[in-house]
Amino acid sequence: MTVGATSVRARRAADRAALADRARWLAETLGIVAVAGALVLAFGLTSSQFLLAENVRNIFVQISVVGVAAIGETLVMLAGGLDLSVGSVVLLSEVISADLTATHHLAWPVALLAALGAAGGIGLLNGVLVGVVGIEPILATLGTLLVAAGLGQLILGLRYLQVGNPVFNDLAVKNVLFNLPIMVVVMLALYALAAFVVRMTAFGRMVYAVGGNRRAARLSGLSLVGVTVGVYVVAGVLSGVAGFLNVAQTGLVSQNDGMGMEFQAIIAALVGGLSVTAGGVGRVERTLLGALIVGMMTNYQTIKGIDPSFQQAFLGGLLVAAILADRLLRGRQ
Repeated sequence: MTVGATSVRARRAADRAALADRARWLAETLGIVAVAGALVLAFGLTSSQFLLAENVRNIFVQISVVGVAAIGETLVMLAGGLDLSVGSVVLLSEVISADLTATHHLAWPVALLAALGAAGGIGLLNGVLVGVVGIEPILATLGTLLVAAGLGQLILGLRYLQVGNPVFNDLAVKNVLFNLPIMVVVMLALYALAAFVVRMTAFGRMVYAVGGNRRAARLSGLSLVGVTVGVYVVAGVLSGVAGFLNVAQTGLVSQNDGMGMEFQAIIAALVGGLSVTAGGVGRVERTLLGALIVGMMTNYQTIKGIDPSFQQAFLGGLLVAAILADRLLRGRQ
C-alpha cells in the first residue's frame, strides 16, 4: 500500500469521525428541543385542556420545585458526581422554614436563612465525604440522605405543619410575569444565573474540566477538592430553595415530602442531555427543558386520568431509557 493511499484513508476516517461528532452534537443540541415541540403538538392535539393558559401555568408551577433542585443535581453531575440526598434536603428545608414561621412565629427571611444554612451544611458534608475523604458519591450521598431525612422527621415528629404566612401564598399565587407566579420566575432566574456561571465564569470552566478529565485537571493545577465541595454546597443550597418553594406550593409539610425528588431531578438532567457515563457533558439550560418534558408528560397523564402508580412506573422507565440512550451516544467515546 502506498503512502498516498494510506493518507487518503486516514483523511476519510477523520472526515467520518468529524461527521459523526457533528451529528452527535446536533442530536444533543436540537434533539431535546424537537422532542419538547413534538410532545406539545401531540398532547395539544389529543387533549382540549392541555394548551389552555391555566394548564400551561400549572405545568410551570408543578415543575418549579424539581426544576430548582435539578440545577444543583446538574452541577454535581457536570463535575462527575451524583447527589442522592436532594429529596431529603428538600424535606429538611421545608420542616425548618415551616416550623420557624408557623410554630415559632419568626420572620420568613430568618426561616429562609436557617433552612438554606441547614441545606448548605448537608451539601458541605457531601462535598467533604466525596472530595476529601474519597467516598464514592452514591454511598456518601446515600448516607446523608438518611441523615437529612432523619433530622427533618425528628423536628417534625408526627405533626402536619400548615403554613399560613402570606409570603408563601404569594410565591405560588401572585402572578408577576406572563401569568406566571413568583416561584416560577424564581426558578427561571436561577436557571439563567446558573447558565451564566457555568458558561462565563472560571468556576464553571473548572466544573467542566474536573468532570471531563480529573487527571488532566489535577495536572493543570485545578483544585479537585475545591470544585467538588463547591458544587455539592451549591446543590445543597438549591435543594434548600426548592424546599422553601415546596412549602409555598402545598402550604402543608408532612414526613413524605421530598420523597423520590432526587430521582426526578436526575431524570430531568438526563432527559436534558447530561451523561451518567462521563462528567463535563451537557448544559444547565437543557435540564430546564428536561424538567419541562417530564412535567408535560406527568400533566398529560393526569388529564387523561392515568393511575399515579403507573405514572411512577413510567418515570422509572423514562430513567432507564435515558441511561440507555446515554450509553448508546457516549458509552464508546
